[in-house]
Amino acid sequence: MLNWNAVTDDLLPELTASDRVVVESTGYGTPRALGTQPALILVDFQYAYLGDDVPLLDQLARNPSAGGAKAWRAMRASLPLLRMARHQRVPVVLSRIAYAPGTEQDNTFAAKRGNAAAFVDGAPGTQLAAELEAGPADILLRKEAASCFHQTNLHERLSAHGVDTVIIGGLSTSGCVRATAVDAAGYGYRVAVLRDATADRIDLSQRVTLFDIWLKYGDVIDTREAQEHLSRRISARNAPEAVDDV
Repeated sequence: MLNWNAVTDDLLPELTASDRVVVESTGYGTPRALGTQPALILVDFQYAYLGDDVPLLDQLARNPSAGGAKAWRAMRASLPLLRMARHQRVPVVLSRIAYAPGTEQDNTFAAKRGNAAAFVDGAPGTQLAAELEAGPADILLRKEAASCFHQTNLHERLSAHGVDTVIIGGLSTSGCVRATAVDAAGYGYRVAVLRDATADRIDLSQRVTLFDIWLKYGDVIDTREAQEHLSRRISARNAPEAVDDV
């Protein structure tokens, strides 16, 4: 789990002395830990954001919205956790951003980002990565804004499962992952963002966003820690109940 030492030594060593005093004098970054009823949300692991599995700059002209090799690494890092979540019947959400045909020019998110044609529903870029093996038990979410919660029924569906915690990976960290994490915290979920299963085309955006999430909205963990949490959860459920002495 990300902590203050890891922030200053690794994630953002360029923090100024003044920045460090501000953080150290508050309760920023207080760990919340994960709850007992998690859901896994993998945000927008779709081809428009993945592109080709080559270094970012080598595919940028062909895929101007895509993260290239580091986006593929993030997606593949999520797969063992995804399989474990499905095995344990933990709710799995797979989102993709896809605009209804003819509406993309009216969407301010699309207009700001550009390359809107790649995100029109039905375009190849709106399809989820085949390696995710989306199945009938997954919550498949089409959205038209950054957050998985914006104008969708995700909160209602998670509430129906009794979810108290969301574990979030996906693309991009500074955009749709961050927006989903902020909204999840606003709905009262415990939030954990997967450092190794997120990616951003801009390295500074990746690091600053993880820092901001750690400060204010949730914990920052890796997929190994998330798997360990799921394992402990099953062990606790299978533990024999205590019997009072007669």
